[in-house]
Amino acid sequence: MKRAVVLSEWSLIPGRIRRAVRGLNRVGLARRGGSEGWSIGEYVHHLVEANLIASHVVLAALGKPGFTYDWSWVTPDEGWMTRLAYDRAPIEPALRLLEALTRHISSLVTLLPGSLGLPVALLDAPGAVPRRSTVAKMLRGEVTHASHHLADIVAARRRRRRKG
Repeated sequence: MKRAVVLSEWSLIPGRIRRAVRGLNRVGLARRGGSEGWSIGEYVHHLVEANLIASHVVLAALGKPGFTYDWSWVTPDEGWMTRLAYDRAPIEPALRLLEALTRHISSLVTLLPGSLGLPVALLDAPGAVPRRSTVAKMLRGEVTHASHHLADIVAARRRRRRKG
């Protein structure tokens, strides 16, 4: 994916999520399946959270190039999902946040020539050597991440249909 395209693709994530959950009510969002066995609602919240954090990394890169972002605190496992009540939290506020975030970050990146190539250093674990990346690679990673979990949502929906 070319740098100019990655921003557009990343900006489409909220709409892709909306299409994936279209027509689901509270019971539908509680369906479980996919690679993690999470509920559909949990996948939605996980994707919003991942892109919220990615947005923060991009802001750090724009505001302080060369900054090392420690995201080792993020542990999206079953305990994390439970503590954040992602199985019960409404998805609409989260999706609205993601829509606004993608518009905001996209406008900043568009205004700053060369910003997609800015370096990003990510600390994946306490004491680890920072992993080098760029704003474009960070956003590209989120596009891939979203595709993976959107497939999980499709799988959870299909699983339910076969059983019912």
